[in-house]
Amino acid sequence: MIRLGKIAFANCDFPYYAIEHGRMEAHDIEITQAHPVELARMLFDNELDISPISSIMYGKRNDLLILPGLSITSNDFTKSVLICSNGKLDFSELDGKTLCIPETTASSATLIKIILRLKGVNVNINQCKGTDIDRMLKHGDAALLIGDSAIHAIGKYSIIADLGNEWKKMTGKKMVYALWVAREEFAKEHPDKVRYVLDTLLRSKDYAYKNVSEIAAFIARQKKIDCSFMRDYLHTLDYDFDDESVESLKLYFRYAKECGITGDVKLRFFDAQGKI
Repeated sequence: MIRLGKIAFANCDFPYYAIEHGRMEAHDIEITQAHPVELARMLFDNELDISPISSIMYGKRNDLLILPGLSITSNDFTKSVLICSNGKLDFSELDGKTLCIPETTASSATLIKIILRLKGVNVNINQCKGTDIDRMLKHGDAALLIGDSAIHAIGKYSIIADLGNEWKKMTGKKMVYALWVAREEFAKEHPDKVRYVLDTLLRSKDYAYKNVSEIAAFIARQKKIDCSFMRDYLHTLDYDFDDESVESLKLYFRYAKECGITGDVKLRFFDAQGKI
């Protein structure tokens, strides 16, 4: 049995839909859902073989291989990586304020630190357990929300910034939030299994692109989110990993190094032909 991780957000339901709902055959794959930071921990502790993880977590390891053709990326607004507040603050007014960041995020937490540094805005970071925005806003002036929590906050709280949009305005590039990776040891011992999972995920992704309305309706019912919003939301995301995405990820890692979050990061890919 191949142990495959899955991010427990609506954005990851999309590329897994065909696998999980019998639209295609997928044998000997056991899927485990968790938030991105927990998936990374499970992968590092040999509890998973392959998983999507926050991009920044890849940058902190040297024993992972990126699966080609897969990512969770935005080319501007993401609608699910937001800084929210109870008031009407803009980015510059965050200077000197307290920003609460949930412990469930890694890539977005790094992204906000990069953006704040480049903008010259100094904030007090308060790491919080859980994703309860009301609780976070009792301990800070604004809160970073990701995934389903961010989607549910739209229309209820003041949105200071969509981080995908902020990154796009500053760099002109896409933002790569998550990558699918395999443990290098597992890939060397079982390259055929990695190829099988990669092929299965790519076919499931292709099914999703061709059936957005079906999947949006399902996710909307499950997550209690407006169906038209979910359809638009899925259209804002890019699940491929093209050359432009690779270049934007390299820039992200360069800024992360300047912030002292990572060292030099080399992108190492699993070769679908079996070469590592």
